[in-house]
This record gives sequence, structure tokens and C-alpha cells, in this order.
Amino acid sequence: MSSGWDWQAVVWSWWLIIQMFTAMLGIVGNSLVIIILFTRRQLSRSTDTLIGALAAADLIASVFMIPHPVPLTVPSSVLGQLYCKVVYTSMFRWVSFDASIFTLTAIAVERYIAVAYPFHFKHLVTRNRVVVVIVASWILGFVVTSFLFKVARIDDSTKYCTTVFPSAEVQMLIGTILFLMLFIIPALLSLTMQAMTAHALHRQSMVFRKEGNQEGLSNPSARHLAARKRVLQMLFIVVLVFIVCWAPSQCAYFVFNLGLLPVSYLYSPFNNGLVVLSFGNSCANPIIYTVRYPEFRAAIRELFSAKKGESRAPLFSERTEGKPVKSVESGCNDA
Repeated sequence: MSSGWDWQAVVWSWWLIIQMFTAMLGIVGNSLVIIILFTRRQLSRSTDTLIGALAAADLIASVFMIPHPVPLTVPSSVLGQLYCKVVYTSMFRWVSFDASIFTLTAIAVERYIAVAYPFHFKHLVTRNRVVVVIVASWILGFVVTSFLFKVARIDDSTKYCTTVFPSAEVQMLIGTILFLMLFIIPALLSLTMQAMTAHALHRQSMVFRKEGNQEGLSNPSARHLAARKRVLQMLFIVVLVFIVCWAPSQCAYFVFNLGLLPVSYLYSPFNNGLVVLSFGNSCANPIIYTVRYPEFRAAIRELFSAKKGESRAPLFSERTEGKPVKSVESGCNDA
């Protein structure tokens, strides 16, 4: 074509079909989470706000997962260069994935502070600080992905987009940084926070037994503790699903950046399968909330019912958060 653009229609291979299905499921599921949390925005606590931000990041990632036509040739123009650096590299999709990973890590840290330090929680985790964390997650996502602007370019001979690293050493360095920042550190930190939170909850349970609090869920403090356990169990599954979805592709891409896999790996069905698996994480969380969290199922029913506004409690944060009763406080002081 005289303009330099020559477009190819989408070829619906098996991985693109699965990717399209995953994208639509992620759009519907995460939109539902956002709508439900928005209807309770005046009641929301830090956990609700962070989970809403997680759903927003996954929603944006799902939108950019929708397959689209690709050009066979790209003109050597400003627009062509911009296409290679932004669209060809799927930059916005990867930034959204990064923001989702960092937000998930922040949720694990926030839950630990809420359980282990209830006296100081309201002062440590304020609304403004939560907003700062969310914005910082997106900024960090852009920073981590910014190397794509440097390595993506138009090949002069083929007139098509390609990625070229300055050297093998630079590629190894970037690959190592990405592997650490986008998988190893978030996974280890999230699992560590989950384990420490579970330990703090266990110690609080011991306090109930020692003080003879055997009223069960009829006791406000016991209900408070049970609600936190349900949220912790649900978020633990969210972290495990994140690890299962991302570990194969992240490990394989790390090995590729070390030069141990050929370039042909990037275009192999095996790599396509691993990428599709990682994409599945963007639609998994709403499913987990529905299956594992009764309050979320109730919120869905309320959203589509004729009677609106019956619930007057936060969704993922218990009503008494930050206001522990005496028995729970004593347990936290001992921790």
C-alpha cells in the first residue's frame, strides 16, 4: 500500500479464541466487582478500595487482551514507530498486569496491618495513603515496562516491528529485573504476609479460648475474627491462583532472556499456551469471590434484585475493622 500500512485480519487460532473468551470473562467479571463496590463506596474501607483497584487493573488488562488486526508492514514514520512501541509491544496491557500484581501485593500487606496492628490501623492505612499506593502501582508499572520504548523499533529490511536489545547482557539484566519485580518479590511478599496474618489470627483465637469466650458467632468479637478469617482464606486463594497462572510464563521468559531458549520459543504454541494461562489470572478473581465469599454472592443478588440498598456494610472489610474489642486487642498486644 502507498501509505506503508498493510493489514492482516485476525487469524483465529486456538490460543486467540481462548484469549478472546478470557478477555470477555474478565471484562464482565471485573466490571461486576467494580459496580458492586461502587454502590457501597460510602461504606468502603481500605480493603474494598484496593480490591476495586485490583478489579480495575484486571478490567483494563482484559480490554487490551481482545485480539485485533496486525499490520504486515509498518511505515517508517512517527506513527509507525509509535505503533511498534505501544501497540505491537502491548504496553498498556502489560502495564495493567503490573499494576494488578503490585496492587495484589499491597492488599496482602494491608490485611496484615489490619490484623496484627488494629490499634494503629486507622492511622497507618488512611484513605489518602491507599490512593497513593494505587497510583504508585500504576506509575511503577509504567516504569517497569518503559524499556519497551527503547527496544521496540521498525526493521528496515522487513518493514515490520521488532524488538532489539542493545546487547545480550542488557537483555539478561532486564529479564532478571522483570522476573524479580513482577513475580519473585510479589509472590514471596504476598505469601509471607498471608502467613504472618494467619499466625496473628491464630494467636487471637488462642486468646478467645483462654478467656473462655465460647459464645461462637453470637459474640461480636468472634464474628469479627470469623469475618477476617474468611477474607484471609479468600485472598490466600487469590495469591495461589496468581502464582499458578504466572509462574510458568514468567519462568520461561526469564530463561529465554538468559539466552537458554531460542528466539523461536516466542512464536511457539508452547509459549502461546503459557501466555494464555497467565492471562487467565485477570478473570479468575471474580470467580474466586463468587465461589469462596458468601457476602459477594449476596451482593450480586442484591444488585439484580428489586430491593436496593438493603446492605449497609463494607463488602470485603468487616464493619468493626479498626475498632477491635478488648479480647482481640489483648491478643494483638501479645503478638
